[in-house]
Amino acid sequence: MAFALRATQRRLPRSLHYINPFSTSASASSHDLRELLRIQRILSDPTTTTQPPQTQEHPRGAAAATDLHHLLHRTAGLTTADATSLLRRIPNTHRLGRLLQELRGLRLPADEIKNVLKSDPDGVLSMEPGEPSRLVEILDELRCREPVKDRLLSDGVLRAAIATRRRVELLHERGLSRRDALRVLSVEPRAILYSLEDVERKVEFLVSRMGFQIGWLVEYPEFLGVNLDRWIIPRHNVVEYLESVGGLGDPIEMKHYVRLSRLRFYNMFVKPYPECERIFGGLVRERKNEVRPRHPVGLWKLFKPTKYKSTEEDVKHMKLTVESLH
Repeated sequence: MAFALRATQRRLPRSLHYINPFSTSASASSHDLRELLRIQRILSDPTTTTQPPQTQEHPRGAAAATDLHHLLHRTAGLTTADATSLLRRIPNTHRLGRLLQELRGLRLPADEIKNVLKSDPDGVLSMEPGEPSRLVEILDELRCREPVKDRLLSDGVLRAAIATRRRVELLHERGLSRRDALRVLSVEPRAILYSLEDVERKVEFLVSRMGFQIGWLVEYPEFLGVNLDRWIIPRHNVVEYLESVGGLGDPIEMKHYVRLSRLRFYNMFVKPYPECERIFGGLVRERKNEVRPRHPVGLWKLFKPTKYKSTEEDVKHMKLTVESLH
């Protein structure tokens, strides 16, 4: 196209020279004259280019892709082939670049970031910039039993942060604010170990079956940490039966479900009503305060000294020995 325009420009003065404005063909060729003048203005304008705009942005896109490849290599240790394969599956590369810079600032292990990017890239991209730092800080400051924390961080702090965020979003969809949901999980980190389906089932049982508002979880986060089938459902079945027969005087609160031990709940609600034994799931026997033997039964016989019969002569010799000591 540019070559044709240049050839037209070379022919333009000659064509204009031979056009006679007084001839009868001038009106017929006026359109061609205007077209040639327009082409001359295009060629004489230095700001005009014949290249399409897409070709101008291509170097920028190539440079951005190159920078993202280097960032993936420095942060996660990905090779060029792995980085290319990952970027093909990720639509929002701009957010990925910002998150990678933030993860690099957290000084997480490269292998951990690499495994998460390969297995769960959507989990990383679901976080807004700033969320990884906040979640990692909360996980580091957890105050819980060491076995719970070790199990929570067994696959890495980044994977635990993604799991925490997904449960925060689940509780937010059910009515809690994100701040309250994060507070509940920080107080009861056992809820992060349960699957999303299990947490959703507990919330559904709390709201639909028990009739409590989801806001009660802020005051009693232990509800998400206990076993639903073995802890909550048997107690709720007993409460439902007592309500049906008028056996409850005071209303039942959340503390009766989550903060009473099994023995104390049994003594308060089950023991006075023998028919509730089957509903609750069997007897709860009190442990007797017995002193446990330190050795197996019968072992003391092996350490018992042998007895010998004492004769009069032995007694006489013993007395003489004692008197000689004085």
